[in-house]
Amino acid sequence: MFWIIDGIYEWIDRRLPVSAVLYRVLRDPVPERGSWWYTLGAAIFLLLIIQVVTGIFLLLYYVPSWEGALDSIIYIQQQVFLGWLVRGIHYWNMVMLIILIGAHMSRTFISAAFKSPRELTWLLGVTLLLLMVATAFTGSLLRWDQSGYFDTVVGIKIASWTPLIGPWLAQLWRGSDVIGPATLTRNFALHVWILPAGLLLIAVVHIGLLVIQGQFGSWVNYEPEPPGSPPFTEDEIASRKKLEEEVLDPRSSKVNLPARTTWFYPFHIYKEAVVTLVLFVLVLVTTVLFPAPIDEPVDPTTTTYSPSSMWFLLFEDQLLLLFPGSWLVPIAATIAPGIVITLLFLLPWLERSPDIKPSLRPQAVAFYAVIVGAILVLSLLAASRVYNYDFINSRP
Repeated sequence: MFWIIDGIYEWIDRRLPVSAVLYRVLRDPVPERGSWWYTLGAAIFLLLIIQVVTGIFLLLYYVPSWEGALDSIIYIQQQVFLGWLVRGIHYWNMVMLIILIGAHMSRTFISAAFKSPRELTWLLGVTLLLLMVATAFTGSLLRWDQSGYFDTVVGIKIASWTPLIGPWLAQLWRGSDVIGPATLTRNFALHVWILPAGLLLIAVVHIGLLVIQGQFGSWVNYEPEPPGSPPFTEDEIASRKKLEEEVLDPRSSKVNLPARTTWFYPFHIYKEAVVTLVLFVLVLVTTVLFPAPIDEPVDPTTTTYSPSSMWFLLFEDQLLLLFPGSWLVPIAATIAPGIVITLLFLLPWLERSPDIKPSLRPQAVAFYAVIVGAILVLSLLAASRVYNYDFINSRP
């Protein structure tokens, strides 16, 4: 049996550089210190694959029509064998992905891993976060229930406030003068085909750049060895020698030489496997305890339904509430978030200091802390109002 597998592999390897690619990836030098923090990227990619697989399963039963969308979701949830589990994994895995990409970007920022020659890698990471949020948002309408419908109403309204192209963007999203079957079809195309294709393509390029440029590692990898440090192992010596040769090679994009390095396999890959497994188990447990939501059928004429934003847009919901009926609403809805996103894209060129240690970059760290802090505070305020949590006036 094994000789058949070996023969097939050898036949493929002659025509595709499988062995060369595997050797290039698995025998890549990686920083040793703080390596658990470098596992989030692989976890994101593997959970993204799980998202695609569960999405394909749901496509086998989902009906993207005005009349059949909600009924097909209920059928998946209640009738299909383990349908509730697959749908729950698809729902909560998306939540996990958004959190992980945010955490991964924060780690990259703190490590200053966005600096030359990794500007493009950072830009692709920011794009991944935006595409993931867009994917989750468009997926909410596919249930064609009250919450999904009114999420789309609010989303299209916000899109209409975009300077210059707002009305055209809203019309393109709706597909007609009102939200209806054409809107559902367009969200289906975005959620199932366009956005996932972009996510997978950018993720593959992002990982490819990481392999080419090398894992940067945080500033702790460039601190002097403390007294009493253990001697270098054979793997550390061999990996560091290879990395030194690559850094000195003018054709190489690797420019950093951490104090301690080792091989990606087996040192680092098992850590990535452990972290991914733990996160997936967390998604499974959450799915069992909190099934994916289904709301009431769509009723656009209702006057009693109170829509609430999706959890990752609660800060935007609170920001809009600060300026009810004001001319400042479009600024809060589109211009302010647009400025923040633009600053994130331009970050590699705005912070040109060669320093990578956070204590030597107080202005940049303060900027990032203010942005993240403002999002968290606004989200907590919105959650306090929407979900009746008491974050402000709680008493012991």
